[in-house]
Amino acid sequence: MKEPSLDHWRLFVQIADHGSLTLAAAARDVAQPALSRQLAAIERSCGGRLFERGARGLRLNEAGQRLYPRVVAWLAQADEMVADARGDLRTPAGVVRLGLLASFDPDLLSKVFREVRLRFPNITLRIAAGLSGWLADSVHSGALDLALLSTNSREQHNQEIPIGSIAHMLVGPMGDVLTRAETVPFASLDGLPLVVPGRPYTFHNLLEHWAARKGIRLNVVAECDSLPLQKHLVASSGVYAIMASGAVREDLAAGRLQAARVVSPELNRNIVLRVTAARPPTPACKEVLRIVERTAISAINATSRA
Repeated sequence: MKEPSLDHWRLFVQIADHGSLTLAAAARDVAQPALSRQLAAIERSCGGRLFERGARGLRLNEAGQRLYPRVVAWLAQADEMVADARGDLRTPAGVVRLGLLASFDPDLLSKVFREVRLRFPNITLRIAAGLSGWLADSVHSGALDLALLSTNSREQHNQEIPIGSIAHMLVGPMGDVLTRAETVPFASLDGLPLVVPGRPYTFHNLLEHWAARKGIRLNVVAECDSLPLQKHLVASSGVYAIMASGAVREDLAAGRLQAARVVSPELNRNIVLRVTAARPPTPACKEVLRIVERTAISAINATSRA
């Protein structure tokens, strides 16, 4: 049986990233049946299926998930060898997979993107946003090269850079009495209907710790991983959310929501820049890491002064 070529494995990664043969075919500008045959050949050579087929497309099964980070690392090494042969390592190039907390101010990403594009036009950013638990898992597996995420642990990960901390706000609808003031005591959350992200969510432990210390009851009435949907529920359905200050800056300015900083205690979340240990960082990854670190520290310092 003919072994899969380098391009076959690039196709495997491309299908996994798109989650669809149709989208992968469009990206390659080839017919979908041709890609289906190539994928079948890859799976035959591996001795079994690598994807689950469903109504919404394809997603990696357990075997495919184990294989994905190894293939990504192998392809990155292959690309680096080719670049080295061409003498291109003097100008960092390639794909860098960057993860960001969904609650970050979008301006931070814009600044990172503009600087990378200006200084390193041969670097392509592949950007993902999500909750800290998912970002941490993706960095650990190698699906992401680096990610800005939050942690409430006092232990520092070997592969992370401390960035700073951000304050959290109790977010309510316009006209709400509780969030009209500049600050709100943590004890005021007693019995308050809350919408929070689903587990795993690092902030749950902190909320539960302080609720126990203060002797109050957390009343989580809904779990929702989408920030826009959380905001919609707050504005329309009589619930409250706890969000990073940057996540609601535009909503406050537009008069869509109200927010008060939680105090006694303050709910601060530590932000770190974590790098994958699944493979050595490429020159492109190192340059993006420096830009993200500098930009994130500047943005968090500016927020704390505001």
